[in-house]
Amino acid sequence: MDDATPALKLLNPSAEVRLIGQSIEGGRNRFGAASERIVVAAAAGTSAQLAYDLPEAIVLSETRLAAWVSCNRPGAQLAATVILPRAIDDETGEPRRLLIRSNKNGGGGDWEQLDFSDIAKELRSQARVARAHFGGVMDEREAKVTQLVILAPGGAGHTEVWVDQVAMYGVLNVGGKAPGATPNGVVPASAVTPVENTGAATATTSPVAAVSGKPPAVPRIIQWQGEPLEFLQKLGFDAVWMGRPPVDAEIADARRLGMFIVCEPPTPEQMRTLPLDGRFAQVMAWDLGTLTQPGDLELCHRWSQAIEYYESAPSRPVLLRPTGMTREASRIADLVMIGRPTLGSTISWPAYGSWLVQQRRLVRGGTPLWVNVETHCGAHFASQLGALRGSSAAIVPATFHDLTMATAAAFSVSPRGFCFQSQASLAGGEPENQLRGLALELTNLRLGLAEPWLAGGKSATVAQSSRPDLSGLVVKVERSHLIIPLRWSDQALAPDRKPNSQPISFKLPGVPESSDAYLLSIAGSQRLPAKRVTGGLQLTVDHLPDDAFLLVTEDGYAYSHIERYLRQHAARATHARVELAALRRQQAAQALAALPGIDARAELAPVDAQMTAVVETMRRNDNAAAFACAAEAERLLDEALARVGALTAPTLPAGSAPLPLDWTTLAELRSLEAALPNGSAAQPLPGGDFEDLNVLLQSGWQRIEQSVAGVKTAVRLSPEAPGQGSYCLELQVQSEAPDGTPPALAASPVWVTSPPLQTPPGHLIEISGLVRVAEAPLGLADPLVIFDSIGGEEGAIRIESSPAWRPFRMVRVPTPGAEMRLTIALGGVGRAQVDGLAVRYIPLQGATVAQTPR
Repeated sequence: MDDATPALKLLNPSAEVRLIGQSIEGGRNRFGAASERIVVAAAAGTSAQLAYDLPEAIVLSETRLAAWVSCNRPGAQLAATVILPRAIDDETGEPRRLLIRSNKNGGGGDWEQLDFSDIAKELRSQARVARAHFGGVMDEREAKVTQLVILAPGGAGHTEVWVDQVAMYGVLNVGGKAPGATPNGVVPASAVTPVENTGAATATTSPVAAVSGKPPAVPRIIQWQGEPLEFLQKLGFDAVWMGRPPVDAEIADARRLGMFIVCEPPTPEQMRTLPLDGRFAQVMAWDLGTLTQPGDLELCHRWSQAIEYYESAPSRPVLLRPTGMTREASRIADLVMIGRPTLGSTISWPAYGSWLVQQRRLVRGGTPLWVNVETHCGAHFASQLGALRGSSAAIVPATFHDLTMATAAAFSVSPRGFCFQSQASLAGGEPENQLRGLALELTNLRLGLAEPWLAGGKSATVAQSSRPDLSGLVVKVERSHLIIPLRWSDQALAPDRKPNSQPISFKLPGVPESSDAYLLSIAGSQRLPAKRVTGGLQLTVDHLPDDAFLLVTEDGYAYSHIERYLRQHAARATHARVELAALRRQQAAQALAALPGIDARAELAPVDAQMTAVVETMRRNDNAAAFACAAEAERLLDEALARVGALTAPTLPAGSAPLPLDWTTLAELRSLEAALPNGSAAQPLPGGDFEDLNVLLQSGWQRIEQSVAGVKTAVRLSPEAPGQGSYCLELQVQSEAPDGTPPALAASPVWVTSPPLQTPPGHLIEISGLVRVAEAPLGLADPLVIFDSIGGEEGAIRIESSPAWRPFRMVRVPTPGAEMRLTIALGGVGRAQVDGLAVRYIPLQGATVAQTPR
């Protein structure tokens, strides 16, 4: 903003919004020699739209706008002017223009960086609203951002805005076309054209089945990030999940390979001229997107009705992905996808399994479920790791153990598909993506082994074991029972504990004594002893790997199927497991070499012994033994990681730490641990002492609740034995049932949020406080949950019960200009108390934490 000529212009002059003055001023600038000052008069409830022209750029998922702003009122926010070349206004003949708002308000006062990082997401959301409003085509493909817009709030007197350093990131200039391989961005200008059918549909066969065969009964779907479909097929995937409709070349490619596509359907207006016929034969489901707000219900319902009207394949389902609106989604969609972050989080696998079961109970009877599984830690972890490294968001991959536990928990809801979430291409040669690819290939092989029971089985019983932390889910197909071991003591970050030296036994009621029993892995099978005991048939196994199944069958054909599958895949499964263990061992060696005071040789010696055994067993072509040795090497690596992590960052357990524990994050966790003794003294969070209701409200605390039948909620300042002072914050959820039975809850019915906090550049932010939960809340898998806008729900601290006051702490790494809001949510029927919230800012000396550009 150092030019002599002002760059901003007022887009919406009217009687209520007037430009008073505009100039380039020196002496009050954030960067360079000057900044632009603009003064407007705007009525309360309105805003002045101050636009800065940008080079036209195609909107991508990475597109981000930022500007340094100082406004004399709170509430300024960024927006963007976006033109839609494919949506023509019938009256003007010109492409429609949308003003896309970030919905993130500035605090006002001194300089602050306003950021708009979800342009593509907000465009999709607001385009739906525009479709309903205008009633015509609102095709957001090839959308282009043309202006950064500052929305200056109105009110009594004048609004004064200072602007400096406008920036745009992650753009693709419109001089060339967007690549067709962009997964969730735009598609090329050519429309989808028909692909020649290889046959005609019969009266009893849908076009999907007639053209390219029936979609798999339990598909394994990967979120597509532009990878070649042949590559994904070799990893064991049946389908790709796109964030936009496919183009003709992608449809033809999927047809050639026999793969399928899950994608957004054409708009209702487009369907009038673009019938949902054989050209979309490879589309196995129409994805209507996420359902997060009641206001989206009508739009989703209208879209679903339009699909039903124009659909040529009545068996093709419509999919919705709800967040806290599972019941409502099942009333509109034929398929519902459920899932939540687990990697790096504090949620235990039993709690995750319980949450899945609760979602199953909420959906309309008979609605099939797809389960969403993470392949790497979520965006909140990734952005904090990127901020520490001074780079873009970084990937921390899921291990095979993580994927095994997540998919095993999903068996409890009889899923009809697994969707693997991926925000980065698996085809890259980076080590983290190699690890993800191998872990996913092994996971798909494991799911393929169980596919007959997933597709046609019924969850009959639960098999109790001789260990209190272990049970088995029994899925029955005719005379065969598949047992999926479920461990109830592991948490999302905890490594697998070495099995007890005592044999493990399972008891299956109602199974004939003539049945044969087997231990199955994707590398081989082993006959197990079984005998009749009181209460059923008892199986005994000396060692039970996490990824193993148990098979009990009277049907020789069932075991013949297993043998054929193992002959086809056991060798590849073994090589993949060995390669995965070798890569993780290499990762561990590099991490240990960079840590002082750690005896890397001693830590790796047991692992190396197992890898030596791998070589010997591979020479004998003993796949099962080589697979077992590689699995043991990985288990030992997990144990070593837990030990080293406890030594490196002893005060940063899961929930408190801003990063997941991984070999690739140990260096950053060590830097964080070293920084914690420094920094400012803890100061009370505004209103966080919970002593005065007026102060609480004036500080910006907000109470939010969902209207849930069968419960009533309360938020109050309670004098009952506070942790500090005279009062504490108390959240309560009560059942209205006469017997106090908690109803099924889709999400937390009540929560409170703090005012926003700004962190100085190059600093960490630490939030601490006290919490008490007299009894574990009932009705939802989530107890009392404390999380923030930087760490997200995956970084939440969960307190199931704590009769006495206990302290908590969370450390976060804000990206430049990000604000932090704290959320305290009560997930079930019960009562929880919080007190003494404090904030501290900690400089990261000598670290590479991202600094705001100057």
